[in-house]
Amino acid sequence: MKRPRLLQVVVLFAGASLFLSACQSGELIKRHSTAGLNGGFETTDGGYPVNWAFFPNPEVDNTFQVVVDSVEVLEGNVSLRVSTMPGKKLPGFRSIRVEVQPGRDYRLSLSFKNDGCSLQVRRTMQNSFGITNLRQDTIVDTSASSIHWETFEETLSVSGEEAKVFLVFLIGGSGTVWFDDVKVEEIAG
Repeated sequence: MKRPRLLQVVVLFAGASLFLSACQSGELIKRHSTAGLNGGFETTDGGYPVNWAFFPNPEVDNTFQVVVDSVEVLEGNVSLRVSTMPGKKLPGFRSIRVEVQPGRDYRLSLSFKNDGCSLQVRRTMQNSFGITNLRQDTIVDTSASSIHWETFEETLSVSGEEAKVFLVFLIGGSGTVWFDDVKVEEIAG
């Protein structure tokens, strides 16, 4: 009588494991509680910058490579180098959610160099629970190659129920893009 019960438990556990593994997001995320946005990509874990989510998982998908680069650097000691080839999914990465305060202004900035890719950066504002997107804007949309660092900067005015901001970087085509100095800073005043 105990043997069939044990078999049922094993089958149930195996089925649940298969179901949960199939439901994974396909992202690679390395978290660090004190690194903040980590927009200089200086804090790493296993060779990947922490507090960024990469999709598809570059450890599984060979059409998407993520490297912390110490040669092409704008600020600090490293930058993020992302290389892509055509694949089944549009590769990219996203930041952690950064808390912001309604009624305040923030300077959002990022720098990049592009060699052959199309690049789109989207800014999303969310409520305090981080589950409702209140506003989403494309802030960078380019396929122009550049041998010099390009910098995007905007003043972000936070209003209403907006309490968090995050960035999504989408990279198309074949080539390499470098990123550095990604910041969301409150403007004093």
